[in-house]
Amino acid sequence: MSVCCSATTSHRCLKKIAFAAALCTASVAVLAIHHTKTSGIMARIHHGLIVCASNTGTQNVAQAATISGIGRPGMVRLGLTSSADGQVAVEPGSSTLATVLDTARHSNTLLMLDLHGADPKEVAFEVSKAHMRDRVIFVPADYKSTAAVLKADSKVMVAIAINSERDAYNAHRMAGHHPYAAYLSPSAAPSLFSLVHRDAEAIITDTPPSMISTADFLANRPVDIVITHQPYQLTTALALAPSPVTHSE
Repeated sequence: MSVCCSATTSHRCLKKIAFAAALCTASVAVLAIHHTKTSGIMARIHHGLIVCASNTGTQNVAQAATISGIGRPGMVRLGLTSSADGQVAVEPGSSTLATVLDTARHSNTLLMLDLHGADPKEVAFEVSKAHMRDRVIFVPADYKSTAAVLKADSKVMVAIAINSERDAYNAHRMAGHHPYAAYLSPSAAPSLFSLVHRDAEAIITDTPPSMISTADFLANRPVDIVITHQPYQLTTALALAPSPVTHSE
């Protein structure tokens, strides 16, 4: 610097120093953003199929991290209700949503939340306060409440049930620029899975009937999230099977 910053070159030297400092600051910011996004839903989808444990209690929030550890991202589906004191609580059990969100954030667990009778705005507030907006999917109580759930937060993904081509077009129109996941029945035709694959950020389905191989089922359908009552068995079975084609591919 002492050589560079002579009387004739000091201005140019200071510019270079300022540029270098700005570049370092930008690099740190990019790394920080990358770190926070690696646990988000879309990042997990890019990593592979998400196995979601269905309505099995809040104890599985921490346990879902074990699923991630053996090769599949972990998600837990929980129901919400409004408690007598006005707080949003998680079913089954008596844990508050705030407590569960904190546990999920520290264990890098994704959550699928059935809103039921809970106020979408209150739920969205708790999710935002916990810095979990990109790690949660809202599931409206019914089709009529979907619009209210979409308005509750512009960033949190919302699952919309789709049973036909008409439902697919209506969901895309209703969501607009809002991120949404298409929730299809495993009995839906493969062509409907392919149709919603073009517009939805994610595709959700339940495990198929036991007479159908889950690996074969997934190989013919672009699925991102599979909901199951037996996450560990499903994870083990899929680990032994060829990787299915996912939405991100």
